[in-house]
Amino acid sequence: MKNFLSLFFTISFLVMSQSCNVNKGLAGLSPDQALNGVQALLGGASSNAIKGFAGNILGNAVMQNAMPKGLSQITNLLGNSSNGTKALGLLNSALGSAVPEVASSVLGNATKGIAAANALSLLKGGDTGATDFLKKAAGQKLSAALLPAITSKLTANGGLSAITSALGGQAASLLGNGKPSIADLATSGAVDGLFSMMGNAEKAERANPTNPVLKEIFGK
Repeated sequence: MKNFLSLFFTISFLVMSQSCNVNKGLAGLSPDQALNGVQALLGGASSNAIKGFAGNILGNAVMQNAMPKGLSQITNLLGNSSNGTKALGLLNSALGSAVPEVASSVLGNATKGIAAANALSLLKGGDTGATDFLKKAAGQKLSAALLPAITSKLTANGGLSAITSALGGQAASLLGNGKPSIADLATSGAVDGLFSMMGNAEKAERANPTNPVLKEIFGK
């Protein structure tokens, strides 16, 4: 019994010590230092997520989980034919071009606009606290900017007509009668996928920081 109690108190002491060390690092930050930390955290997370849009973004597991049902149905159907596979390639290309161009600017400006007074609470906001805040602050603006960009890319590379052609008789039921267009669906999926990937990157950086600024805050 004594050995058990001794072990229990030892473990409790170690956990409390570790928690105090982390909290002390956060509590000791000035507003400007906290803001530098948040901006480093979001800058790294957004850069990581944007890079994920290179190549076959529609095959990315995080993106697939974030896709609206309509887009998932369409991409699954397109994957069943050679013409559909080519159309998917055009959609991948449009996303891989439009998202980095638009997201880097929108997310960068939103990150710069975070108030120093709010920064510490974002650092304390949990595994994806900063990303969740940015999604609320800039998600709609990102969608509004991405839709015309994706539409333009899909029009220029022939993706819109290729997708409709590859879907054949199913196109009307999937994209007609007031349903969202392929550009609308792709925009929704891109925004949700981007923020999901950002959240994963933020969580990983908090757990094992690589940025020097964040090592001072979250380093164990």
